[in-house]
Amino acid sequence: MDQQQWQDFLSSRGAHWVDGAAHFSQDSDSTSGTDIQLIDLSPLGAIAVTGPDSQKFLQGQLTCDLVKLPDEHLTLGSHCNPKGRMISAFHALKIDQSQFVMLMPRDLVASALAALKKYAVFFKTELTDVSETQRWFGLNGRDIGTAASHLLCLSNSSDTDLIPGQLRSFDHNGHPALAAMLNERCVAIQVPNVQAADLWQKLEGNNARPGDYSHWQQQLIEAGIPQVHQSSSEMFIPQMLNLHLLGGVNFKKGCYTGQEVVARMQYLGAAKRRMYRAKIDKGDIPQAGEEIFTPAGGSSVGNLVEACTTGDEIELLAVLTKSKVADGESLQLSDGRVLELLELPYDADADPLASD
Repeated sequence: MDQQQWQDFLSSRGAHWVDGAAHFSQDSDSTSGTDIQLIDLSPLGAIAVTGPDSQKFLQGQLTCDLVKLPDEHLTLGSHCNPKGRMISAFHALKIDQSQFVMLMPRDLVASALAALKKYAVFFKTELTDVSETQRWFGLNGRDIGTAASHLLCLSNSSDTDLIPGQLRSFDHNGHPALAAMLNERCVAIQVPNVQAADLWQKLEGNNARPGDYSHWQQQLIEAGIPQVHQSSSEMFIPQMLNLHLLGGVNFKKGCYTGQEVVARMQYLGAAKRRMYRAKIDKGDIPQAGEEIFTPAGGSSVGNLVEACTTGDEIELLAVLTKSKVADGESLQLSDGRVLELLELPYDADADPLASD
């Protein structure tokens, strides 16, 4: 089932498509009677990394520590260029030391894969774009670890329900699949393309109601979890996206590409920008990388990271100059919409070196 066939399948179940993302009618939302949302994650793609040297190779490239990460767990991470700028950011899913999956925006996969392959030639590892052969779903809601475990039949006498940071391999009609709990409200499911329609219908039949991709984005934005897109690739250093506060950077793991720049910024406290959460009035959704200004204009004081529509507003994450925020200056997009800053669910001024 290719992407067009998949879109036709979901269209037959009430979806319409905007910029490659499935949207469902409010009638579906209001009549379901369940708190579990089933999200098509077509805007996401993935890279599979397999082979005996996979962990060794990735450990020397990524900001996160995969050696200390247990099997069947996941972490945020990034791959930087030699100047410490993030080529890609992702959830790294560790099945075991020889099998990893890197989940990221689909528009970033090709360049992220090309950047990693440049360093892989001396390792027994294979990197593959599996965005077209694997389909991703999301499950959102309260107690989602328990709900997902029951819906996917993950739990047995020896297993507990999914918890944040954990993934579980499971079988669907004789085909291998994965469920990964990204945070308290989001579970991502990977299933082979040939089984996607069957699993979708099974989940929908068990009262998971179809929801818009913007609901998935909203959960990540409210959790302060960034995404890097092709338009913002090589724009940010990890600390600008608070990745060091989210377990995506380890300062004691040793060398990796860009490590010297990332470490120097942390130890010298030289980061002048960091990521904030905000909202703006509804209108066109700003694109990743779009510049942010003060009303006086002049040089950019930040860049947008991610945005989605929520009701009558747009919620977003943006990297902003800390001194401009501290001074209480008004910040706005080029179209004049003013950012209203919101709280993040973690202390953005914490020192990760104190507990690393």
